[in-house]
Amino acid sequence: MRGPREGLSRRQLLQAATLAAVSSTASGPAAAAAIDDQPGAPAGEQRRDLRCGFIEKRLDGKRVRLRAYDGQVPGPPIVTRPGETLRIRLHNDLPPYDSSAWNGDHNVPHQLDTTNLHLHGLDIRPHLFEPLGTSDPLAPMIATGPGQSFDYAFKLPDDQPPGLYWYHPHHHGSTAVQAVSGMAGALIVRGAIDEVPAIKAARDISLVVQDIGLFPSDSEADLWTYEPKQNAIWQTFGGNVTIYNPATGKAEPTSLKGGFTTGDYALRYYLLNGEPFFREEHNQAAPTSPTATQLTPKRIRMRPGEVVRFRMLNGSSDNLMPIVIEGHDMHLIALDGVNFGAPRKIAPYGTDGLGQVLLAPANRAEFLIKGASRPGVYRLLQLAQTQQFLESPQKVILEIEIAGSPVTMALPTALPLPSRNYPLIQPSEVKRVRTIQFGGTFPGVANPWVGIDFLINNMQYEEDAVPIVVNRDDVEEWHLVVEGPHHGGTEGHPFHIHVVSFEVISIGGVPQPPGTIQDTIWVQERSEVVVRMRFKEWLGKSVVHCHILPHEDTGMMQNFLIVDASTGKHHRAATRG
Repeated sequence: MRGPREGLSRRQLLQAATLAAVSSTASGPAAAAAIDDQPGAPAGEQRRDLRCGFIEKRLDGKRVRLRAYDGQVPGPPIVTRPGETLRIRLHNDLPPYDSSAWNGDHNVPHQLDTTNLHLHGLDIRPHLFEPLGTSDPLAPMIATGPGQSFDYAFKLPDDQPPGLYWYHPHHHGSTAVQAVSGMAGALIVRGAIDEVPAIKAARDISLVVQDIGLFPSDSEADLWTYEPKQNAIWQTFGGNVTIYNPATGKAEPTSLKGGFTTGDYALRYYLLNGEPFFREEHNQAAPTSPTATQLTPKRIRMRPGEVVRFRMLNGSSDNLMPIVIEGHDMHLIALDGVNFGAPRKIAPYGTDGLGQVLLAPANRAEFLIKGASRPGVYRLLQLAQTQQFLESPQKVILEIEIAGSPVTMALPTALPLPSRNYPLIQPSEVKRVRTIQFGGTFPGVANPWVGIDFLINNMQYEEDAVPIVVNRDDVEEWHLVVEGPHHGGTEGHPFHIHVVSFEVISIGGVPQPPGTIQDTIWVQERSEVVVRMRFKEWLGKSVVHCHILPHEDTGMMQNFLIVDASTGKHHRAATRG
């Protein structure tokens, strides 16, 4: 401790409380402390340094080299409040990477030593392009190279909904490799919901789930890592690594052990707060069915009748997670950081075959569990699902042991409505309807270097193209579509939009409960999801994309521009004042 309790600021006390909550998952030292503020920050402002670089550790007895923020996986939790300005200096300590053989196509993975920072889900100004908040359609993406740093200023709105968010890299071409080797962390906004007596009395436990993709090192014995050579592609069906030769128009075999992958790995671990609970290995006999091994999950203890608040992040690069807690009702209070007006009670296994809550990659769920009256060990599960390229078997993420003397704790009946999202959008407010269609081509035509095309509205990503222009304060309805294989739809995709959240109106034609507000939503193959959103407050250039990160990095992303319709123009380089 740095001194007596009376000497700590309110922000430091909040950070200490979050550390205690994360550590109470019994995940060991990997559940590390929140970053301390730098001294001297003015009121309403938080300053911090965040460093990214390689670390080595052991997972499941194997020596692995990962990428990490501040030397830990997951990265240190960041705690903030509505109205606060986060000033983060991102330091890139990654070593140089040889991209000299790169052909210049943004949709071919490249510059794995280059990074930037995205605060996922916050309703803050666009921050992927330089300068921050730019409205210039030609603005380049922020690219912080090895040995460089970049200063971010994130001003949270006064009405930012409090809840669970997260941070991760977002440099196009290196996002997937960096995130699936460890670079991600939780971000918690504290606010009115935390003061609800029944919630305030509950233990607050964060569950950060990540997948870690690995291959044998090509340069060091007894080391697993993800450091693919430029243009090297892992072939799931061949179980080998190829490099495309433009002279022959063919992907030619190599002796390399690892390459960039669009979803499959020689070895993949699933981590909870930095510790592995499940292992998958490439299975050449059935390439889309990895060999699965359940590892020993962590266990927490609850007393009968005790209420615990769980904040769960699916920080995986590529895994849809239908979540269930055995023997317990789930009292769902928030999705993607935005709480409902009252808890939604969901019985075990739900009614739709997709568990009690469905977490696509990047989704977050906050829920309350009241300890069962019957002592025993109950499992928090990801149910098996086959909605993706690879089969995803059932996984035991966490065990909950109900033991000890019973206690009496209340569940809340009402929650404070987040004013930024209420009153809800009325159908009469919709100014425009758009269709966003996910698709692709295999073998790749537009992207032969990767060998597969990932497309939105039949287009690959272009950094200096802005196919979507919206007006600030307008309401739009978007229809998110994955059609069948004849349109390149061979699996589901999670849609994500920056800057704003949306209300989910219907999924596969089924109306959703009013006030289901998210920033990421799973779109199943051969289905359509309808969402509505208001482009509130901010101007600038930002992106929509699939949050299966290998898909995003190889083309499944588009820019959009929020403009002020009153000016009559938008092709300008101004930033919001």
